[in-house]
Amino acid sequence: MNDMELLELRIHGVFNTPPAEMLEVESDGVVRVGGDTLGSFWARRTDQARGGVVTPVAFSWGAQARTGGGATQAIGRALVHVGWFLVLPYALVNLAYWTREIPAQESGEHRTWEGGVGAGTVRLFGLILTLIAVAAFSAVAIDLVAVQCFRRFAEGTDAVCAALPSLFDGLRAFDADSRAALLGLIPIAVVFVLYWIGRRGRVRFDAPVEQFAKDIGGNHEKGLPLLSTRGFWAGARVRSTSEWLHVAASILLVLFLLAFDAAFPKADCVAVPADTLTLACLDAPRIVPLVFAVGAVAGIVIVGVFVVLASSTPMRDAEPQAARRRMPRWVQNRMNQPPHRRIDQKRFHALVSLVVASCAYVSWLILTSFVSFANEPGAQPQFTGLIGTPIVLMTLALFLALSALNWRQASPRLRTAGYTFLWVGGIGLLVGAILPSGTTQWLVTFLGAAVVIAFLFFVRGSTRDARALTPVPCAPETPPSAGAEPQFPALRFRAWDGHGAAVAMMLALFVSMALSSLLVLGLAAWLGAPQPAAADRLWRTPAAPPSAAEWNIPDAYERFAVVLTVIVGLTLILLIVVAVSTMRRLTKYTLPKLSWTAEKDSRGERTFAERGGVERPDTSGYPVKLEAEAERTRLRAMTRRTSHLAHRGEPLFAWISALAMTGFITLASPALFDFVKAWLTTIKPGLPGEIRTMTTAVLVALAVLAAGAVVANAVSSVDRPLGVFWDVVAFFPRAGHPFAPPCFAERTVPELAEYSRRFLKTTETLGNGRPVDRAIIMTAHSMGSTIAAATILSLRGETVGYAPHDIRLLTDRIAMLSYGSQLRAYFSRFFPSVFGCQVLGVPGLLGPSLFGLDPWKRQVEAEFACAQLCPPDASPHSLTGMLGAKGREVSKWRNLWRRSDYLGFPVYAYRDEGNPVDRGASETAPGYMWRIATHSDYLAVDQLALQREHLEAALRAG
Repeated sequence: MNDMELLELRIHGVFNTPPAEMLEVESDGVVRVGGDTLGSFWARRTDQARGGVVTPVAFSWGAQARTGGGATQAIGRALVHVGWFLVLPYALVNLAYWTREIPAQESGEHRTWEGGVGAGTVRLFGLILTLIAVAAFSAVAIDLVAVQCFRRFAEGTDAVCAALPSLFDGLRAFDADSRAALLGLIPIAVVFVLYWIGRRGRVRFDAPVEQFAKDIGGNHEKGLPLLSTRGFWAGARVRSTSEWLHVAASILLVLFLLAFDAAFPKADCVAVPADTLTLACLDAPRIVPLVFAVGAVAGIVIVGVFVVLASSTPMRDAEPQAARRRMPRWVQNRMNQPPHRRIDQKRFHALVSLVVASCAYVSWLILTSFVSFANEPGAQPQFTGLIGTPIVLMTLALFLALSALNWRQASPRLRTAGYTFLWVGGIGLLVGAILPSGTTQWLVTFLGAAVVIAFLFFVRGSTRDARALTPVPCAPETPPSAGAEPQFPALRFRAWDGHGAAVAMMLALFVSMALSSLLVLGLAAWLGAPQPAAADRLWRTPAAPPSAAEWNIPDAYERFAVVLTVIVGLTLILLIVVAVSTMRRLTKYTLPKLSWTAEKDSRGERTFAERGGVERPDTSGYPVKLEAEAERTRLRAMTRRTSHLAHRGEPLFAWISALAMTGFITLASPALFDFVKAWLTTIKPGLPGEIRTMTTAVLVALAVLAAGAVVANAVSSVDRPLGVFWDVVAFFPRAGHPFAPPCFAERTVPELAEYSRRFLKTTETLGNGRPVDRAIIMTAHSMGSTIAAATILSLRGETVGYAPHDIRLLTDRIAMLSYGSQLRAYFSRFFPSVFGCQVLGVPGLLGPSLFGLDPWKRQVEAEFACAQLCPPDASPHSLTGMLGAKGREVSKWRNLWRRSDYLGFPVYAYRDEGNPVDRGASETAPGYMWRIATHSDYLAVDQLALQREHLEAALRAG
């Protein structure tokens, strides 16, 4: 097909490469040919189509300005980046949702969504994280400001915190209850702001995404990749239902805190040794506020049930007909309703919940305007509602995260046993938290912790058994029979042995508590700071910190600051051990072969010895020490060693989540903290207070460093905060939490698919009247390869359609040239149901090592030990199948990678022999000055031009 018209679509990665740089011209040499400021297509101004090849088009999907700008734009970017950092916990919840095992949807044409095991648990966990944030804002607005910053002494004088602006002095006219109810609107307002931001980002793309989902929704097949289904794009996303439920629960939590405090006006829980809410410190309750408190708790429970029910809307309920006949008639009628009716009912229930919660809070505001439940003047101010609430919420979130470890149990009986262990342990820890100090508290806490530890050993043992049955990534000695079921990714080919949701949820809880503690402790230190003493020229005498009777900070946040400091210290020790074990010597990694168009282009990379690597691992031990003395050879080896530090993120996050889990279990056990506190006091009186002061300073310092890094990144560049990690968590639709960052794939994939569709379906004709055959090469860097893969999967099943009888597939006219890709190393392991090796059609990948000289040693040795690698999956449900897999070849997919790339990996195998996709890229950056290429500098290398020519020939050959 020499008359075929080819278009090269270039897609940038995490660095948001400018269009001119992608097209290899000056900044004024490009012109926009489509899109807008958020997503656009650019072409060279002067190039003309020649030889059947259309001028390259760059797809710029970054939503930020790339040309710098003035100080105002830089400040705006800094504020936006800090805002994204603050919603990081919700982004991690969304990540947890997509790391689960999600079943294949019953049909690709419906908007329905079957979330699978754990979908409701993840969304309930997300609701609790919202409540943790609300509790933190309530601690500041209600406890610190409304209650403790206003004192009315017995002699009738009023006092206000010295640090509080005089703007608040007018609140002295209110009593404590009405003032608390009024300032309780602040945490509710914060949630409404999050709701508005989330809704604005959702509604903006609702119509385009819905239309895109309809375009790909005509496929009636079962077992399609999730990216090829309408449900993934239109059914999985959170909508107004979840948003309203989160707002309703937030209002009810603030109402509970206010009503519970008012129900026990004479409670004296500050003096309790545990500094937590125990039954011994409460007095007889007042009935009216107690009714409000109980009603608020009941409302939160009902909202939680609605959140779980809203997590899935399958085509039909799974109960068999015999079981349905035993159910009440109204239940049968509801189960027989079409999916859209059930969606409407869930939305109605959420709206009713929001209205009821709002009315209840307004009623409380009116009540406290006429009735006062506050203590007598001169009594010690305290806010009872927040003494135990943060710990309870944290404990609930902890055990929901731990329950995710049990989702991998294949047997329902084992899964039930695991849940029994877990919840018995959780109840034991919660009961121990409210019991008075003594032998009974210690016994209950010890039994609860022992049961939790038994659960962890139970889960670990079952996971080890499953991993032992996992095959290596080799071709089977006996080929599978025709029509055999495809092999789905086993546990060792999934991140954290298939427990990705548990790890992500634990990290989300850790970040959420860190941000909450920073908010409370930072503002508490400011509001409770004593007035400075008079200075004598150069010197002043620091004032003593206020006692607990004068200024009482909610204990949960101070204790978490201690736990955080310990975790940070242990993590630093771990990083030092990793650095020592991995950087102690230069080694020879296995390197991919390089192809050249001319001898002069090799620049010292013609042989493996010159490059400082080996073709295959040495049987005597791998990797072996590098003995070369050539400076450039050693510099290459040093760059590879440094780049591979970034490859160890997966096991590092596992260690951090394990440390966080241990810390949260100790936080849920006040008896342990009290024991350590008493022991430290025997060593030095006042030592616990000094440790708390020091850990609070550490928390504030970490927050300042993190915020400074984010702001510096925003002002000096246009990259997203947290780099590729942020792009990974923001790629997927918001299905786990309504306040997660907006999904950029909902904009980029439909735009790229529509542009490709229009080009391929344009009906220009030749002189003989035959339509022009068109094809596309998607040249994609880094995250761009993920966008390209998702686009190709979403176009699955669509035909060219020049005429009614034209049934040629669009995907037969598309080839992909990826480089610096994370498709297999990150996406296939972290998200096995969306981008797993069975979806990509490639062999599975073993996880990296944290301490090994080569983090991929196990994978390298396993591949080179094989007689043959697994052949690519040629089924039409896999990416390799769509890109021309036949036998042991994949004619329309090539991937370039280099060992010096800290974010780029092979997508098929580290081994060259029998590898149909991966090809090596030069580690020498193009240009006059010699330097080593890492994640960039692919476009101008010799190998990319060679592989582009190969793909062009494959497309022309049909």
